[in-house]
Amino acid sequence: MFKPLRNDIVVRFDATKSFFSATRHLDGDNGATARGLVFIQIYAAYEYVVNSVVRIGIDCINAHEHKMKDLSKTLLALYLDSEFDSVRNSGQKNVWRARLNIFESAFSDKVIALPNNVRPPTDGNHYRRSHLDMILEVFGAGPLPISHQHLFKIDEIVNHRNQIAHGGETASEVGRRYTIGEVSDIIDQIHRICVSLVDVFEVFCANGSRHKRQQC
Repeated sequence: MFKPLRNDIVVRFDATKSFFSATRHLDGDNGATARGLVFIQIYAAYEYVVNSVVRIGIDCINAHEHKMKDLSKTLLALYLDSEFDSVRNSGQKNVWRARLNIFESAFSDKVIALPNNVRPPTDGNHYRRSHLDMILEVFGAGPLPISHQHLFKIDEIVNHRNQIAHGGETASEVGRRYTIGEVSDIIDQIHRICVSLVDVFEVFCANGSRHKRQQC
């Protein structure tokens, strides 16, 4: 189920590298603008990969047809999404019924069937490293085998993308802080993070025993 996503990653990063190669001869403001725009491109690829692994991961876990009562504690936090929403949106009259429904679902024999368009887990730090860590923790997929130095590049590209997209800085202002070699390295680092994220999710999703609650 992850093969199409792997192909998409290749296409998206090849397009970014092609653009960068075609514009790296530019100097002055044009060159700086081109370097800044690369952050927009790699952020878009990274966000797409994060959303896709969540969607595909849910489909893969659903395919194992686990019973709700057998899910790991962290996956229950995801698979009880609608029940938690019900508690949050219940008035005082219905809140306790909604609470009871959570535990009835959590310990039920119902076969899991979560829609893959559920909101991805988040800590409020929109696609930054800590957001990615939260997704990995909820699924129980484990940390990425990537150095902390490279993982912190996630925050860097998210911050630059937001500054450019929301008018805080121009692409030229961002780009002039980086050399051609530095931008090239960041492209490769984010590419590796995306591939590693798919690798970790694919291994996790294939092993149904990792989705289940550990028995005492």
